[in-house]
Amino acid sequence: MVRWLLISLVSLVLTVAMPVVLQPPFGVASTPLESARATPQASLRLGLTHYEAEQFQEAIQQWQQAEHGFVAQSDRFGQALTLSYLSLAHQQLGNFAQAQQNLEVGLQLLEPVDESRYSPEQAVIYAKVLNVQGKLHWLEGNLEAALGVWQASEQAYRQANDAAGQAIAQINQAKVLQYLGLNSQAQAILRQVYQQIQQQPDVELKVAGLRHLSSVLQRVGDLETARELLQDGLSIATQPDSTSLIFLELGNTEWALANRLTAIGQLSDAQQHLQSAQEAYQQAVSLNDVLPARLNLLRLLIDKGDQAEAIQAVSGAEQAIDQLIPSRTAVYASIHLAESLLRLITASREVSTPQILHAEALQPIKVAERLSAARTQAQALQDKRAEAYALGQLGHVYEQTQQWHEAQSLTQQALLVLETIEAPELNYRWEWQLGRLRQQQDDQSGAIRAYEAAVDSLQGVRNDLLNVNADIQFSFRDRVEPVYRQYVELLLSAHQAGIPQPQYLEQAIQTIDRLQLAELENYLGCTLSWVKLADQVQNDPKTAILYPIVLSDRVAMIAQLPGTSTPLTYHETLVPQAKLDATLSALQTNLAIPGNTPEVLENAQKAYDWLLRPLEAELAQSSAQTLVFVLDGVLRNIPMSVLHDGDQYLIEKGYAVAIAPRLQLFTPETTRSSLRTLTGGVGIPQEIEGTRFSSIAKLQEELEGIAQYVDSSPPLTNESFTLDNLRQQLQTGAFSAIHWKTHGVFSSDPEGTYVVAYGEQISAQDLNDLILLGSRDGLNPLELVVLSACETAQGDNRAVLGLAGLAARTGTRSVLSTLWIAQDTPNTEFMIRFYQALSQPGTSMAEGVRQAQLALIYDYGYTTPYIWSNYLLIGNWL
Repeated sequence: MVRWLLISLVSLVLTVAMPVVLQPPFGVASTPLESARATPQASLRLGLTHYEAEQFQEAIQQWQQAEHGFVAQSDRFGQALTLSYLSLAHQQLGNFAQAQQNLEVGLQLLEPVDESRYSPEQAVIYAKVLNVQGKLHWLEGNLEAALGVWQASEQAYRQANDAAGQAIAQINQAKVLQYLGLNSQAQAILRQVYQQIQQQPDVELKVAGLRHLSSVLQRVGDLETARELLQDGLSIATQPDSTSLIFLELGNTEWALANRLTAIGQLSDAQQHLQSAQEAYQQAVSLNDVLPARLNLLRLLIDKGDQAEAIQAVSGAEQAIDQLIPSRTAVYASIHLAESLLRLITASREVSTPQILHAEALQPIKVAERLSAARTQAQALQDKRAEAYALGQLGHVYEQTQQWHEAQSLTQQALLVLETIEAPELNYRWEWQLGRLRQQQDDQSGAIRAYEAAVDSLQGVRNDLLNVNADIQFSFRDRVEPVYRQYVELLLSAHQAGIPQPQYLEQAIQTIDRLQLAELENYLGCTLSWVKLADQVQNDPKTAILYPIVLSDRVAMIAQLPGTSTPLTYHETLVPQAKLDATLSALQTNLAIPGNTPEVLENAQKAYDWLLRPLEAELAQSSAQTLVFVLDGVLRNIPMSVLHDGDQYLIEKGYAVAIAPRLQLFTPETTRSSLRTLTGGVGIPQEIEGTRFSSIAKLQEELEGIAQYVDSSPPLTNESFTLDNLRQQLQTGAFSAIHWKTHGVFSSDPEGTYVVAYGEQISAQDLNDLILLGSRDGLNPLELVVLSACETAQGDNRAVLGLAGLAARTGTRSVLSTLWIAQDTPNTEFMIRFYQALSQPGTSMAEGVRQAQLALIYDYGYTTPYIWSNYLLIGNWL
């Protein structure tokens, strides 16, 4: 069973946008026949051999011959199978129209009146054609259609009693489900595949199955399980070639774990994983000289700053690449090596390392020669995607050497090649590059057009930002986020009398909105295609929408103010980004320390001066009573209510405050009625998986206090606050709100995001599933989710995305939580006053938070910001 699965998984390194698993023809080995046997079957086999060697045009020629032969033999199943493989080759080359045409003809030949009448052999062919159709739907971004086709493919495989085919179709379905945010369903399917692999008696086939499954798990973000499967594979592997491939995947997984830990500030642990990744790559190279391991090891050494070791790794990678036969793999390997060499050149210049700078391989001319040879090879293969990749990267070499004209010419050639194929993941890169080059040559309008095209192309690959072809792997922070930010900076630099043109302000807002949505998708690891960007907020004459944007040398503020004649207002304050980041980071740190109020005030006044001081007069003249901030970067972890003008905090100036990306999901609505609330929490101390959680003494007092103002069910507390009980309550009740008082953490790391139940931690995924359950799978979105006593992970600038992501994924209109661990007594007093305020007609969510904060300051005497500024409202503020 797994034998066919393993052969088919060769396609993991070939697909364009995602590792969609495919199979070779039914009953056909993956070795060429003697050329003397010019039968359709022989041409089919030979085409597969060319395909596996990434010689796609040669594969097309052989499969066209095979199709003619099957037509002559009146073999509609052979013809349909061949057409599906022609479609596959055209998909690889970006010829989607031709790929679709091939599939339509093939399916017309096969579409069963009664599928049950197919023989097992015929059912398998039908399943394979469906498998290829699913892949085309995926590449075109039609996820639901892809899922449906792969489900039909699984059914056809099941009819043929082909367990391997079922596993392939299941893996493809799991990938779609993950992108749609249905992680639990995806994980359940992958567990079934794991059980099938475990039943495989052949040890080496089991090892390969574990390796491939771990690769899929890594891509869906389950890094710990992926690593466990690889370690299981290592414990039973006996052959050097399979063991080396496991080490390659283990290196990739360890590196991903290091990146995740770096993002949340756990640098020491991240370094340990980086060292483990390096050792794994070195093992892979020593056992079987795996080229991807060589290339990844080189990249890792450069990232770690080990320049001497990196230059030693270059020669081995060069020799391995030069031994490859002409193929897309060879072209991409040369490009990846060139990218690493450019990074090594840049790093060496920064630290002035003469012995490295003078190395022959690190001369820009040598890098250019390698890329030129790669381009020539791609042309010989008639592979336009590979040719455009090589051309664009060659343009990047000239960009690095500041030869702007030559760089622009090569970049435009790459874009010209891409006009004939579908490859948005390359389009955006070279459009972005063209924008940078035009900007360097003072062509501002041309640069804006190029950046606009790049952002538009990114919208076409939203589903692929995390899981593009391994040959074009990129980091969101390195190669996606900067496109949006640089475009915004360019727009806001297009001044007329010191003010950007109105259309540029609107474009800047739209771009920040797109970035917010892309960041949420990247954070969640799934598509939010059903979430749309909202138009300007209408019918809310009391709300101002504020966009503070941190640029390299200044902070800009775009404001949409109510009750004014000017649609958008713009101000900017000159301040270096490094200074602003340092000030805001210090403010974040001091806010979480009870005795540091003087330090908080100092930095809160600086932040006010940079962000709001230039806007004071216009705000005062407007009808704004609520300020809704669209925040990003380090600003996310700062409660805007704490900004101080020298005399008063922002909330004391009469403004309620909320945080909301400008998405349709968070468009304000005033339809809230009495909140039917599921309440609960854990107040007794616990120790779960080695972590101690202190008692929460005011649990009962808080739940009883808010019960005066909401329609609540009997609370689930302590021993009753379990995942199973919560699930049962949400299944049977009709709730519009949730209020849980328990420990919890929101983090960039899914493994570090949880809410504490009795004797267990509710994971991020389980929390999402519970809230979706309460909203009837999004049909009746919850109005409010309050997580009292939770916190965001310290040192993690993306942690607040977890709260926004919770709302975005589940459809919840508003989320209220704390940024750091709240003191029990004032937290309880805040929550009761918040619900008391909400019970008054006409009081908005944001105003309820403000009134509760002011009560802490004036009624209870908690004047330190550590106590009262801890609260963050995300989403609908009305």
